[in-house]
Amino acid sequence: MIGPLRRLLGRRAEPRPPSLDGNTRLNAVKAVALQPVLFAQWGIPDRFDGRFEAVLLLTAVEYARLVRAEENAAADTLLAAFMEDVELALQASGVSDTGMRKKMRQVETSAYARVERVGAALRQGTSAAPEILNSMFGGSEDDAPRATADRLDSLLHALYADPEGLAAATPIIQRLS
Repeated sequence: MIGPLRRLLGRRAEPRPPSLDGNTRLNAVKAVALQPVLFAQWGIPDRFDGRFEAVLLLTAVEYARLVRAEENAAADTLLAAFMEDVELALQASGVSDTGMRKKMRQVETSAYARVERVGAALRQGTSAAPEILNSMFGGSEDDAPRATADRLDSLLHALYADPEGLAAATPIIQRLS
């Protein structure tokens, strides 16, 4: 699974061990992405796909931060943990074993491409709001989805810029609320 990711993103493995394992990082991402305020006040759709997109966006930020810090092995383990979590969720939702491989290929390709697009926006200091609107709201340009995408974009950029990263998320979310 990591091999195709490296080819897609053109990254090499980092020789030093990550400071946190992938599941620990993913749990930190999920703790931020699944905060009730993001759904109740910010307007992220409170259903499976909205939660998936929120976790994917925060995974993309953490991935971009790790790559910037040249912790490529830690970045790879985070994405591997994310994909394992997705596979478990799909199994729990009833995707059959025979359909799992095809479904996971689709999810991996889509998720890795979105991680790269969000990361590129963060590195370039450009807006990720169009990507958020596309993936979370099907491209809607209505006011409510636009406001949610703009807030999420601000959150992503603030987390990317903050040296504490995910640890700084709660005060940043409170400030943006």
